[in-house]
Amino acid sequence: MERSLILGLGNELLRDDGVGLVAARKVAKLAGAGADLALACVATLDLLPLIAGYEKVVVVDAFRSQEVPPGSAVRATPESLPEGFGTRSFHTFPMRDLLALGRELGLPMPREVSIHGLSVADAETFGLTFTPAVKRAWRGWAEDIARAEFPDHTS
Repeated sequence: MERSLILGLGNELLRDDGVGLVAARKVAKLAGAGADLALACVATLDLLPLIAGYEKVVVVDAFRSQEVPPGSAVRATPESLPEGFGTRSFHTFPMRDLLALGRELGLPMPREVSIHGLSVADAETFGLTFTPAVKRAWRGWAEDIARAEFPDHTS
């Protein structure tokens, strides 16, 4: 059986930034025994030990965009993300580079990685509530992820 990981990313103390963590928990509940769950609020490099050894990784995260309205969902692969996407500081670098580094280090990297993002309005303000667009969208987004990624485990 394929080892799968649902990886929720974000910070629940920064309003919308926590939506990846909350949605990942819901995806895991819907997927049941179909996947493990890991939640992280770390720099990209720190994800290597979390994803090593899994055949499939489903990343669930928030993102900010001037072009994509808050509450809108996107799905990507590391290869389909625009060059430089995910590079905001020396603490982060793109997922495709993380996978390449893991392979170079001899770690068993996943053969399939999907990245599910929800566009958010506010990921910088301290607060425990989502903005209205994210609050309306996150549950349906999580259900869509579970159906798309774990069709044999969800109804």
